[in-house]
Amino acid sequence: MPPTSQRPFYGWAIVAALVLFSALVVGLAGANIAIFIGPMIDELGWSPAVFGWAQMARLEAVIVAGPIIGRTIDRHGPRYPVAIAGTLTSALVVVLAYVNDEWQLIAIFLVTGLLGIGRAPDLFVAAPVAKWFVRRRGLAMGIALAGTPLGVVVFYPLSQLVIEAIGWRDAWLVFGVAGLVVTGPLALLVLRRQPEDLGLLPDGATQRPTPLDLADAAIAEVVDEVSWTRAEAVRNRQFWLLVLGFTLFTYGWSTITIYRVPHFVERGLDPTLVAFAIATDAAVAIVVSVALGRVSERVAPRYVLVMGIGGLMVSAGALIVVDSIPLLFVANLGYGIGFQAGHVAQSMMWANYYGRRHAGEIRGVSLPLIFGLGATAFPVTGLIRDVGGAYTPAWVLSLATFALAAAILVGIRQPARQRR
Repeated sequence: MPPTSQRPFYGWAIVAALVLFSALVVGLAGANIAIFIGPMIDELGWSPAVFGWAQMARLEAVIVAGPIIGRTIDRHGPRYPVAIAGTLTSALVVVLAYVNDEWQLIAIFLVTGLLGIGRAPDLFVAAPVAKWFVRRRGLAMGIALAGTPLGVVVFYPLSQLVIEAIGWRDAWLVFGVAGLVVTGPLALLVLRRQPEDLGLLPDGATQRPTPLDLADAAIAEVVDEVSWTRAEAVRNRQFWLLVLGFTLFTYGWSTITIYRVPHFVERGLDPTLVAFAIATDAAVAIVVSVALGRVSERVAPRYVLVMGIGGLMVSAGALIVVDSIPLLFVANLGYGIGFQAGHVAQSMMWANYYGRRHAGEIRGVSLPLIFGLGATAFPVTGLIRDVGGAYTPAWVLSLATFALAAAILVGIRQPARQRR
């Protein structure tokens, strides 16, 4: 193993900044939109399906934005993309305070999707972390991706409390202004493209190549990793199996993520209790994220992923029968642990299978394919509720997609490629 410097490795500053950014994205009409569904429906008289269409519009926009953002991050780093996306999204959240028509909500979500916020952890977090770490990638990825559940811990109960205190419109104003103050400066001050730009190597290794024209090859040898180009990856069979499996996985969790809150309230559970229950499971997910990040350095990430899918299946099953506080916590803990385990494992699989040099481009291509179909779960779940008067059939459908995703993904091994 290459020796490492005694000085703190700057990659950990990158991880810390991305944790904070991911947490803030939750408050910028991210996962906490679930808390706003009920109050906005009550005032505006909208259908729950509208929020599904908005979420789908955001994720479908990744089809356009993903490859562009991924290529930009590979070539120029996350510094300016994160600053621009965070600042403009924060401004759009301020605009959310003034919406009155359904099309306005959908349009705002569509634009945030074009900015890459629809899948910020995958585009803006996972790809940069993959560039800064190889041997410690699991731990670094687990910590960085803990930003999303950290955001849920903060913003779910905070959103509920702020809405109760000043209303949903002013709540959007507060969160949007906070994002304007923090996201841009954070990205510009801290984020950088890759360790080589600062004269470093991944993981803080100190071995350096001497012939400058052989730097890339020597670095690859030092960190013992083969990197695929985007063109090579899309010609690989495992790439398409991963896309299929993760599409089914995405469909399954998408049915649950924003609609579980109104479902709990319809089952007679107090909205404030629901918000704090979800924050509790997110707090557990933070620990799970870091722990499983370390585990995925020693165990094939696909096994961690299947464990995560199992947690999500427990969540979906509990949602079908939930009518009490214990089942509320079972459903939420299953979701928080399962989603986070799946997210860490998925990020590790893409990085480990195809390397770090073109991680942004490869994720930028895979994400549109995965979310192009997986995101249909948002409007479908809303329509199921509108037509049948209950969310239960959607949870049954998610169980089926989780089972099929597990069957596909558990057998996908790391593809072999010769060093050039």
